[in-house]
Amino acid sequence: MKAKYEPRIDLKNRTRLETVIPLATPFIVFVDPSDACNFKCGFCPTSDRGLMKSVDRPWKQMSFELFKKIADDLVKFPDKVRVLRLYKDGEPILNRRLPDMIQYAKDIGAVERVDTTTNASLLTKEKGLGLVKAGLDRINISIYGINSEQYKTFSGVNIDFQKILTNVKNFYEIRGNCEMLVKISGDTLTSRKKISF
Repeated sequence: MKAKYEPRIDLKNRTRLETVIPLATPFIVFVDPSDACNFKCGFCPTSDRGLMKSVDRPWKQMSFELFKKIADDLVKFPDKVRVLRLYKDGEPILNRRLPDMIQYAKDIGAVERVDTTTNASLLTKEKGLGLVKAGLDRINISIYGINSEQYKTFSGVNIDFQKILTNVKNFYEIRGNCEMLVKISGDTLTSRKKISF
């Protein structure tokens, strides 16, 4: 597997905002396909069920109809939105309509690129193929440990670490033109254990 270390954010080709504001069209639009997550990470508000309830934020999936309305509204901007980021706090793959959302946004020409972020625990080969066929341009995969014990500490749930590695490897093999970025939590690097696929 060919890989390189670099920042997740493109620091070389960035537009200086002071040269373009006010914007007629936003560069990036975040849409959260799922308010729910299968992890309970301490840093994430989604894992705090009490907080979610207190702010009246439902733990559910965005409907495809609502997503279509949002995408249809994006087309009304004078230019294409550069990136539609289908992620915020939840696990996007929990929404079974995620591939339909990607394909719809691409088909109507609402955006230049569509990307998402996942913890990869649910990224089966079948689901990965669905994302690739739908036209996903980039996937950001967050890795929270280098073994099941570290995952338990970080994510608050029991995870089969080998399954996550398999999911990442399988997606790499089927990704086609989809750019794939893997982010590993800084604390995991101190263990000095080599992760191999």
